[in-house]
Amino acid sequence: MYSEGLVNATSTTTNMTWRIYMKSYLKAASASLALMFVVSSLAACGSANSSNDQTAANSPSAAGSTSSASAPAEAQVYPENGLPTDQKVTLKVGFFEGGMGREWFDVAVESFKAKFPNVSFDVTSSPTISQVTQTKIGANDDKGMFNLFSGSIPGGIAPYVESGKLESEEDLWNHKAYDGNGKTLKELSFNGSFESSPRTAGNTYAFPISGSGSGLMYNKALFEKNGWDENPKTWSDFLKLSAEIKAAGITPITFPGVYADYITNAFGVPKIYELAEANNTLDQVQTDYHQFNTPYFLAPENIERWNRIYEMGKKGYFPAGLAAMNHTQSQMQVVQGKAAMVSTGTWVENEMKQSTPEDFKWGYMTVPFGDQPDSTKWTTFTPGSGFLIWAAKPDLEKAWSKEFIAWLWNLDNQQQIAEKGGMIPLRSDFADDPARLAKLQSLPSAFLDYAKNNKVKMDSGAADVQLTDPAFEQANKVISEAITQIATGKQDPLPILKEAEEYLKKAIAAQKK
Repeated sequence: MYSEGLVNATSTTTNMTWRIYMKSYLKAASASLALMFVVSSLAACGSANSSNDQTAANSPSAAGSTSSASAPAEAQVYPENGLPTDQKVTLKVGFFEGGMGREWFDVAVESFKAKFPNVSFDVTSSPTISQVTQTKIGANDDKGMFNLFSGSIPGGIAPYVESGKLESEEDLWNHKAYDGNGKTLKELSFNGSFESSPRTAGNTYAFPISGSGSGLMYNKALFEKNGWDENPKTWSDFLKLSAEIKAAGITPITFPGVYADYITNAFGVPKIYELAEANNTLDQVQTDYHQFNTPYFLAPENIERWNRIYEMGKKGYFPAGLAAMNHTQSQMQVVQGKAAMVSTGTWVENEMKQSTPEDFKWGYMTVPFGDQPDSTKWTTFTPGSGFLIWAAKPDLEKAWSKEFIAWLWNLDNQQQIAEKGGMIPLRSDFADDPARLAKLQSLPSAFLDYAKNNKVKMDSGAADVQLTDPAFEQANKVISEAITQIATGKQDPLPILKEAEEYLKKAIAAQKK
């Protein structure tokens, strides 16, 4: 993409547009030359005709005709992106209308059409848009298929990537933002957003337009009333905070034992990276975790992570009855002041908005695993909510589809996504304007404020490869089923991690066959 008023002549979009234009021009020029040949032949045959014919051949209109055939009219393109202004395009969009709503999307569409009036949108919106998409794919009608669609494809996108049905959007990372002062979307994104974005076969296919953060969400009023530390800088500070909360008769941290993996929202793989960075082993550990190199479950940093949870459990920092709680019940504990913090994601504000008082404010923190106040605080962050692009569409339509996706990164649109959709903006400069930050829901605002005031690195914790053997699922199951026992101090994690490691080795061996 391009900053306002600039043209990046080397961009993928501009080059593609020029090829489209030249292809059309050469066809027109060939037809004109053929016509000139016929006219010239007729003129030669009639050279003995009266002087009126010669006069006609030299008339201004004839000269103009010859001139237009020999030199193309200058292409009319938008200076911001190099795409033609005079070619009307309609983008068919399949829109998933879920928890984010669609108000933010409609605002973005209207501003895009105002800027580029030759582009229009045909939107199909539904909470079950994936079923509509699947039906269209089954019809095998590329013309009737969506240009862009959100939601998901049943069975995942991998088969469609392998068959070339989806367009790669990896190039968008290097496109300039419309309002980014010449910076690319990658340069404007949060530290770790590029690395954390989901990829298939090494490419981005649903370029992220917003994100969700994970960690500990807390009752801000409760913290302020008790004077508790809302930004502990070290692991020791965090343990001190937990002890103070427990001493006040309140559970420090809750999570749903029914869906025990929720604990990884606050104590997930990024905490392993945080420990590795402190141990100067980050590069190796990240490589191992991205590639499923062993030791994996028995990596020293992972053993330390689970041992810390185990020690907190023995001190009673998690609720005794968590095994029976679902996610709504655990979150209600925070709303009701029975627990101080809950391990979940920033989506909780939208999810619980019908159950929280009007003046309730959520706070955000990550669990600091380091020993130094200025050490990096790693947090789970998942970029997402993007649109897939159908590959079997005209090049010009695909170019405009990518332009619209980049348009969603404008600060005004990022604010709409955060304010109306309850998501986290992906622009690292979003929090630079206090007035803009103040308009957000309390949790996106708290997350951005935390990121601004701490040395934060974001990561999704996802691997680069997939293990499909059932033994890998069994390894994860062994861990998941032991979480509540570990978190209540009843189960030493080491035997569980050893068992999971053996299943992982079987899965890796099966994958190599």
